[in-house]
Amino acid sequence: MTAPKISVIIPVYNAERYIASSIESVLGQHNFTDFEVVVVNDGSTDISLEICREYAMRDGRVRVYDKPNGGVSSARNLGLDMATGEWVVFLDADDWLAPDTFERVAPYMSPNDVIRFGIEDIFADGSSRRRRLRKASGRDDTLRQLLGHRTTLGIGGTMYRRNIVEKHNVRFDCDLFYAEDWLFLTTLVWHSRTVATLSDAWCYRYNRYNESSCSNTLNSDKLILSLEVLKRFRDIVGDGYEAEMRRSRCRRVDLLLRKCGAEECCRVLCDYRDKIDVITLKDILLADVHLKLRLCLLRFWFAYRKRLHTA
Repeated sequence: MTAPKISVIIPVYNAERYIASSIESVLGQHNFTDFEVVVVNDGSTDISLEICREYAMRDGRVRVYDKPNGGVSSARNLGLDMATGEWVVFLDADDWLAPDTFERVAPYMSPNDVIRFGIEDIFADGSSRRRRLRKASGRDDTLRQLLGHRTTLGIGGTMYRRNIVEKHNVRFDCDLFYAEDWLFLTTLVWHSRTVATLSDAWCYRYNRYNESSCSNTLNSDKLILSLEVLKRFRDIVGDGYEAEMRRSRCRRVDLLLRKCGAEECCRVLCDYRDKIDVITLKDILLADVHLKLRLCLLRFWFAYRKRLHTA
């Protein structure tokens, strides 16, 4: 049996409300049928597994794997182990692909290792918002955008050549419950030779009305994890990207301030200072951020240093 061109990996946990429409969005692709849908049920306690198995009985391109609950990273990793396509793309069980996604990306498959396309947020009232995907001139430009917090950082809206994933044994870190997708994406871009960015193709449709979604429940623990991941990037990419990492540290601390306030932000940065690269005065003065943010971070930094010295 010939391997398909694309493997769509869908991790599923208690997604009975959305999973049918998610699978339908793949099966309904226009003018492109050379794909498989690898569904991994991660110990759902609702009827998600039954729904997925019904689709597998109807369409041979849908394959369903059932496993005990272990988290989304373990489910995605099993999907990678089971995938047979030349390309892999991840789709969350409550999101959708636009019907022309594969038709749009097909011309860019041959010369590239990674293909990125735009994300459209879909809201409960039926409205939508296209999330900006900056143009990138290639692999290094894309990497700098990812490290510098200048583009979408999750795996949604990205396709990967599977032999790159396997050659470098890239998998999701099951010990991370946040920013694991940023780590996966950036690591693969680092290992790739060529990256295509389709800034005018809004193919990934992100469900903004599922309030249980991880990105809709941002808190200090998740933001500290993202700073830990940023520190790990230094071991992967080495020197040459400090300007991007400096900006990203500033942006992450800014998010932490907005979500938690100055007092909580000071506390968690003090508590985790041995695990992360804590923002420095040099970061704030040299980072490519707007003046208002720079002044805000300066005020916070002096408060943080005062707390650190009195702790």
